[in-house]
Amino acid sequence: MSNIFARSPFIISINEAAQTSSKIEVFLWNGTGSAPTTPTYTVSKAIPSSTNLNCLYNISNYIREYISFNQLSINYDTVNPNTSTLQWCNVRVKRYKNTSTLLYTTDYKAFDGYAFYSDGANYDISKYLLAEGTYYYHYDSATTIDLLRTGTVTVDWTAGYKIKYTNLVTAAVQTYTIASAGVYDLFRVYPTYWSAGNKLEILTGADAVVKTYYFRPITECKYSPVTIDFVNRYGAWQREFFFKATQKNFSVESKDYNLLQTNITSYNQKQGQTKRFNINGRETDVYNSGWVEESFKNTIKEIMLSEKIIVAGTVRTLATKTMKMQTSLNDNNINYTLEFTDAFDTMSNVL
Repeated sequence: MSNIFARSPFIISINEAAQTSSKIEVFLWNGTGSAPTTPTYTVSKAIPSSTNLNCLYNISNYIREYISFNQLSINYDTVNPNTSTLQWCNVRVKRYKNTSTLLYTTDYKAFDGYAFYSDGANYDISKYLLAEGTYYYHYDSATTIDLLRTGTVTVDWTAGYKIKYTNLVTAAVQTYTIASAGVYDLFRVYPTYWSAGNKLEILTGADAVVKTYYFRPITECKYSPVTIDFVNRYGAWQREFFFKATQKNFSVESKDYNLLQTNITSYNQKQGQTKRFNINGRETDVYNSGWVEESFKNTIKEIMLSEKIIVAGTVRTLATKTMKMQTSLNDNNINYTLEFTDAFDTMSNVL
């Protein structure tokens, strides 16, 4: 089964000899249950011309209606839980020639991710919804272990595959197998390896390495690091830490109008000539990543392209629109600052 990343178009093509029209039936459902008995969407069209029989359908917009990241509670504290079924969906597509002749049926899993233009059309990014590499998390030896700090790796799991954690200090190993296929959130860091960090490997049943990640702790003594949770290019929650100084700002917007004076020839100077209305404000904060590796620019791009961002538990929007992608050759030490604004007004005005 291949995966669909629905922020990019996913094109269904039907191009059969002698066809005059075509049809697709799209079945969408969340969770591990069976497909609905009737299609969620049915779309048909005639061929473009007698010399062009190819009928094309983009089903991504239908899929995105079945995926949501509006839940503020991100489950980082349960051992390998199933990923929320609202954050991905099942897709079944039936293709028909001339609206009545069933050609074949294909099943997919769909995530709210995207491919790059350079990847080409209908590109299947991965079953493992985090890019390989090295990631850093905040470690505070005075704090009781809190796995909410480290985040998770979301995977479209293959039954019988294994997870292997290797302690980066002692080289101790913990390995276990998940017997059932499904979409899971794996601990980035094995609980007792929190102070040391670990290498996380995903292995086949025959112990061949499929993916490798490194998670390393950083102790920050001066500043209070903040967590940035965002939906990454794979359509899964990803946690990053910005370790250095935070700058907090507050801005207000309003509209002004000229007052009609009570008496033009003898007005009250304390009344004023203008008045503000529709006053409201928002908090805007600037966060600094601290020193990072050159590859962190890819994470910055994903944050800037994300449609869902939660900073320190609060839903935010990214105010930063442009960013210089730094290199160790040109910039020596690399760090980034991002500006976030509350995704809501300070004064409640929800109607």
